[in-house]
Amino acid sequence: MKRLILHFVAAFVVAFAAVTPIAARAQTSCPPAGAVFEYHDSYQGSVYSYDKGWVRVVSLGGARDNLGRCYFRAVNGTIWKLAADAPLRRASATSMPSQRPTAPPAAAAGPGGPIPVGVYECDAPITIGGMVMGSPQTGLMFGIFGPGSYRDFNGGRGTYTMTGNILRMTSGPLAGTRYERQEATYFKPLNAQGKTGSIRCVLNKSKSLNGRW
Repeated sequence: MKRLILHFVAAFVVAFAAVTPIAARAQTSCPPAGAVFEYHDSYQGSVYSYDKGWVRVVSLGGARDNLGRCYFRAVNGTIWKLAADAPLRRASATSMPSQRPTAPPAAAAGPGGPIPVGVYECDAPITIGGMVMGSPQTGLMFGIFGPGSYRDFNGGRGTYTMTGNILRMTSGPLAGTRYERQEATYFKPLNAQGKTGSIRCVLNKSKSLNGRW
């Protein structure tokens, strides 16, 4: 009888070890980058409040933060942090036509396409009092005036090139700085080893190119 119990315990431990990593991955992974969902704003979250109704959001992928939230980009370019139990549903071809964003030009959607004009604000997630907040990274912020022309946070001007999905500042105050394009209006800075970190740079349409950021 004792031997039978030991065999049962051993089998349970092996089965649990095999299942646990899969469950952990399912809990910590966000939907793939680019996956489109509809989010219902009646959910009373602790970070944002929205207009009533269903709105389109696009997943930015990656892992959940330490509060179990995933990052999504709304149709107006803002970044939303939504919890695992947020009311999300996969977007369908016929649902909520009023919330369906206009398709961007093909050239702007693919790697190397034109970068939309505007201010790209950069921040890094930090934890304060148990809440994840964005810490502004002003030294990496940039504004796009048009093909090949940018300004930095302090108003300095320079030039850039876009090769594939890599944005490289070629002159001016950010000369040598590189960013990897994640989506049309979403970039992540590259370090000296060509790797991305937690810093995100996203288009903020409410900012003026010629104003104070």
